[in-house]
Amino acid sequence: MSQEEKLLRAKAIIENSRYLVCLLGMRVSSQCGCTNWRSDQDAYDIETRYGCSPEEMFSAEFYNTRVTQFYDFYKREILSKRGRINDGMKSLKHLEDRGILQSIITRDIYSLPKRAGCKKVLEIHGSIYRNVCPKCRAKYPMKAVAESVGTPKCTKCGTTIRPEICLRGEMVDNSLLTRAVDEVGMADTLLILGSRMHSQLAKTYVKYFEGDKIILINDQDHYADEAADLVIDGKAMEILSKLEL
Repeated sequence: MSQEEKLLRAKAIIENSRYLVCLLGMRVSSQCGCTNWRSDQDAYDIETRYGCSPEEMFSAEFYNTRVTQFYDFYKREILSKRGRINDGMKSLKHLEDRGILQSIITRDIYSLPKRAGCKKVLEIHGSIYRNVCPKCRAKYPMKAVAESVGTPKCTKCGTTIRPEICLRGEMVDNSLLTRAVDEVGMADTLLILGSRMHSQLAKTYVKYFEGDKIILINDQDHYADEAADLVIDGKAMEILSKLEL
């Protein structure tokens, strides 16, 4: 099947779907211009600058023991590179507006779908746009953290503000996982963007899918992707915009 035929097939499946659920992978964040510290290049660049791997710095242990260094990394590498909303992300909003897309499940912490206007989003690992004082529970916007000098402090009690994101070594909110599993279980079509079938995201949820079709769009192929009904090679956001949904 040619690439053009695959695009036409994907468009037909999506537009005829009664309950479309999207799994949004980390490569989408990269395609939108966000820092993806899991990628080899970003990880190398960050470790060169800080002398620590991003995996180490993005951990609960590092936050709890070296919070000043954590926020130096977090503000410079995460908050300053939040990406932009492109046409592919706008296509997801359009699908939701049309009543086709019922849910987006993502480990993205940059809130890309929500920034595009999507409302039915499960942010499994939280969001940089939500921050809280762990002592008095005061809420703070991302801007308050980004513009703080040094470690951001609560203006009410002086405690260090904590981003509401899941750091390495922390448990994910079980209620979110349950909701995500339920959504996948109700889907008749599963759209996987910017992720492989053997990724942690896909392996966690695909096993609960009992629908008709799985469409996978990604620019890195893997033999496990053959489990999908339709695989399109290419950058997910570019392909999605070409579908003109």
